[in-house]
Amino acid sequence: MYRLALEGVAPGEVLAKTVYDDTGRPLLTAGTTLTAAYVQALRHRGLLSVFVRDGLADDVVPSDLVSEQVRATITGHVAGTFTSVALVADERGPGADGVAGMVDRLGERPLELGEPATRAIGELYADVEYLINEVLENDSAAGLESLKTHSSYTFEHSVDVAVVGALLGRRLGLPHDRLRELTLGCLMHDIGKTYIDRVILEKPGPLTGEEFAVIQQHPYLGFELLRRMPFQSLLPAHVSYQHHEKQGGGGYPRGLVGDNTVAGRTAHERAGAGRMLLIAEIGAVADVYSALASDRPYRRALPPDQVAATLTHMAGTHLNREIVGWLRRLVPAYPVGSWVEVQPGSVHAGWRGVVTSVPLAAVDEPSVRLVLDADGEEVADPVELDLRRSPGLRLASLAPGAHAPMHRRQPAERRTA
Repeated sequence: MYRLALEGVAPGEVLAKTVYDDTGRPLLTAGTTLTAAYVQALRHRGLLSVFVRDGLADDVVPSDLVSEQVRATITGHVAGTFTSVALVADERGPGADGVAGMVDRLGERPLELGEPATRAIGELYADVEYLINEVLENDSAAGLESLKTHSSYTFEHSVDVAVVGALLGRRLGLPHDRLRELTLGCLMHDIGKTYIDRVILEKPGPLTGEEFAVIQQHPYLGFELLRRMPFQSLLPAHVSYQHHEKQGGGGYPRGLVGDNTVAGRTAHERAGAGRMLLIAEIGAVADVYSALASDRPYRRALPPDQVAATLTHMAGTHLNREIVGWLRRLVPAYPVGSWVEVQPGSVHAGWRGVVTSVPLAAVDEPSVRLVLDADGEEVADPVELDLRRSPGLRLASLAPGAHAPMHRRQPAERRTA
């Protein structure tokens, strides 16, 4: 199976994984044969892509720390909270004088969110505890597969950032109360984008200088909104405020700096002195990871190995080097279910296959089942490779659907027989 953008789905494709709506309810179950009407309905629901069967390795199921159903439910809670807060803030006087003017009109009193929004915040705290417990029960993110299948990028992205942030915070030894504040801050880190024009957020091309200046306002606005909400701590607001700062300075909105370390900062830490908070540095790494691994209006998601390489390149100047190092030990460059091609230098050069397992102690040395030869033809006897026993073997990730162009031209009935 593999993930395929809806515009590339042909009638007759068979759904490989159940599709859920933004409340966690199933829309179409695995095994459904997709019709033009189904594809159109999914597109209308905001779906961007689905997993389809390819008849090659359908028994290898991409996994995640959090189920798709739970992820969809939490995404709905985040979206509801964002909307409620935006409505209340608007009631205090939106104007044409930008973010600074809006913040002035918010005043210093807490936001009067009302019963529905207050209930939604309670649901978020329950979501945070659930995410933390899921992370505590898993030893690694060896199969981390964030679907990002809906057009509501901001909300799904927030959940992705929270999952990765909680995973990192747990491995870095954060106490439970700090881990809770980190995870909640990750869920809420982009709430300031509710006041950014969607035309800018979803622009398919490069932003102008003026448009980017508008984008740069969202961490400040997020902080100002979150600090007026009934949270148990101000720290989640600082995750929003600082998630676009950089280790070497030059980030926004305040040009804070970091020191690329973690040790000694997990128990007590105060904001100020021009330095980033540890939980904000964790949130920044999780934010960049999710952004690179997601489809965006202006580009497709990077393959997992390119995400890993880009993070490594950004470590030190942009992202906390030590935190990136931990993420690279936790999140594989070749997740379970991803398609890869063997690189030159091996007898199997050019062969393609699917990652079947990832060892906890060496997440970049997976086991691979090779099912297509160098000509793209299906092999009668798949070859099982273990990179731990194959020194020098190099892999490269494949883009979704790139593994079997000849195979996909066959009728769906034959492909799934």
